[in-house]
Amino acid sequence: MQEAEKLKNISYEEMLELSNEGAKVLHNRCVEIGKKFKIPIIAKSTFNDNPGTIISNEIEENTIKGIVKKDCSRISIVGNGIIRNTNAIKQVLDIIKEEKLEMLEFEVSETKISITFKNIIDDKVLNKLHKMIVI
Repeated sequence: MQEAEKLKNISYEEMLELSNEGAKVLHNRCVEIGKKFKIPIIAKSTFNDNPGTIISNEIEENTIKGIVKKDCSRISIVGNGIIRNTNAIKQVLDIIKEEKLEMLEFEVSETKISITFKNIIDDKVLNKLHKMIVI
């Protein structure tokens, strides 16, 4: 996605959720080992010398770190404390209602909102969700 921005930091839990959902940043096993031994991981580009994203135990509550589109009809929104971010949950539901999408499943956990839809989701919906994120 062209509007995607590099994160300064992300927690092990958030990175695990993103990896497990199919984001192609780090293998989930790499993140599990870093978490187990409390080793911060710095994910950097191989194409430039810009600072990378630090993956560590540092947790920012009520922030959304990323959205993963999976299997063409499943979207996951990841961020620590998202279960308590009622504004974000409401915004997601408002977009779904506005786009007249039919949900099969809506699941909220401590670090993730996952929505499974009956039909294939257009990138327009993903862009709307991405624009609602304030990091």
